Amino acid sequence: MDRESYRRRLERFSRSERIFPGGEHETRNCTGCARIITERFGGQILGYYHAHNSTASVGETEGGHDFALTADRFLVDPWLYHYYGEAPVLDMTVRGDREIALARYGPEENWQRVPHLSDMAPRPVSRERPVRVLKAG
Repeated sequence: MDRESYRRRLERFSRSERIFPGGEHETRNCTGCARIITERFGGQILGYYHAHNSTASVGETEGGHDFALTADRFLVDPWLYHYYGEAPVLDMTVRGDREIALARYGPEENWQRVPHLSDMAPRPVSRERPVRVLKAG
């Protein structure tokens, strides 16, 4: 499949209200949307806290933002499309799209890999150590 056809496929998938219904579904947040993209198309979830990436226009209100980056350098953000109406796919090999990405998401050096849930799964605890429960604050 050529690059433009693949981009159109990513666009159609990202715009699907059936796949990204929002509401009480995991697609109500950007991380859930990015996870669906990486599960279907591969790649990784990247993101940032806005406090560490203040030039990014996306995520200012939310405190940060996550999105998918495929192995072939398509930045895919269905959450941005469904909640703000912006184009969900940018080709990071195209200068114009990289400029849009810079304005939206700040410089790439400010993006961090978001671990998959399996990466964050609890490790077995020995009997000698008490289980420590972390609470979201």
